[in-house]
Amino acid sequence: MSQSHILIVDDEPDIRNLISEILTDEGYQVSTAEGGHDANQQMQDKTPDLVLLDIWMPDIDGISLLKSWNQNHNMPFAVVMMSGHGTIETAIEATKMGAHDFVEKPISLAKLLQTIEQTLAANQGELGSNEMNQEWQVLEPIGSSTAIHELRTCIEKLSKTTTNTTFVGDSGTGKLTLALWLHQQRYQNQQAAVIIDSLTLNDANIDKVLADNYQQLIQHSQSGSFILTNIDCLTSGLQNKLLIHLKQWQKPHQQNPVQLLSTTHQDIKVMVNNDEFNRELYEFVAEFTVPVCTLSERAEDVPELLNFYVNFMPDQEQTPYRKLSFAAQNHLRNYGWPGNLRELKNLVRQLQLQPGDAEIQLDEVIELLEQTQQAQSNSSQSTRYDLELREAREEFERDYFLYHLQQVEGKVGDLAKISGMERTNLYRKLRALNINPKSKDKS
Repeated sequence: MSQSHILIVDDEPDIRNLISEILTDEGYQVSTAEGGHDANQQMQDKTPDLVLLDIWMPDIDGISLLKSWNQNHNMPFAVVMMSGHGTIETAIEATKMGAHDFVEKPISLAKLLQTIEQTLAANQGELGSNEMNQEWQVLEPIGSSTAIHELRTCIEKLSKTTTNTTFVGDSGTGKLTLALWLHQQRYQNQQAAVIIDSLTLNDANIDKVLADNYQQLIQHSQSGSFILTNIDCLTSGLQNKLLIHLKQWQKPHQQNPVQLLSTTHQDIKVMVNNDEFNRELYEFVAEFTVPVCTLSERAEDVPELLNFYVNFMPDQEQTPYRKLSFAAQNHLRNYGWPGNLRELKNLVRQLQLQPGDAEIQLDEVIELLEQTQQAQSNSSQSTRYDLELREAREEFERDYFLYHLQQVEGKVGDLAKISGMERTNLYRKLRALNINPKSKDKS
């Protein structure tokens, strides 16, 4: 489910409570404010991703709030105005002042949810251009295994080329980190890069997001890298639009063309053969494909990775420094790591934050792993009738998609037809339910 944070600002408690319940049920993080002063106070503690803002309120009207938030034209969140029938013109005017959209009262649930989803997706895409100016923490692949040695050698060779490259591997294997490292090796921080998640793109925003980010990339440094994650999630329509932009960016003999780096969970060549991915686009984006292995396939790197993050976390996140005993490292070396590098990093963080001696002992590691496995087991064994409605619905959806993925042999295009879902939304749903179509048999 989406973890975007939405702030509802309205002086009517019935409306606040109703919208809050609906959005919470949809999986959003929700907070409410009864007026402008309350909203400003809450924003000092946490910046929302989106604000639903009423126009008429006793203390500060919504238009004045919008002006104050957007006075430098760089609001760090999106705003959707809520207006009664008599204030539609005012709401339209507010969109010229920085609001993304408006919804009319009495509020239609379908319209509200659609507006929120589209606004969040558009805003995330627009914010992608700001990422080209930030300092990324680019990490070289860690480990001494044959797989990592071959990966380093491959990327070093690619760094001397302008080849469009796709990284393919399971969730949590570090594909985006590798793409960033390739970008750094190519340009040595002399050129910019922008990261865009394919799941934030839709038919309404893709042209604007791609064009705006391309222009800013060129203006910033004349060339650089476009890093497009989850490229396997693009619908056929979005694939066609991306192809049009790529042809413009990489015309023959064009000086300083932008390079495309992408990540995917699925083998795009297989998707092409299943008519799920545009063959011409594949030839553009996957001039070279880098397979990224799972952590279990390079288990000999686990001790080195554990020691790296034991030192890295206190420096970067100010967690308490606690090193792992040799027995604990040996146990984790033989653990399966279904969540790959991401799971390892999260485990180190949890262990360091737990109370205990300076050295993390084996029994502490075993206890934490058992707690995690027990929680997963309890979740799978409990009946849906024992769960809250939202959790029960997620359990049913997971069973539903796993069943049909098995029937269609993992073909997401066929699953989209069966479920009646648009493919980008389907991919988003599968990600939220932690379902990897490529690993349907293991699921």
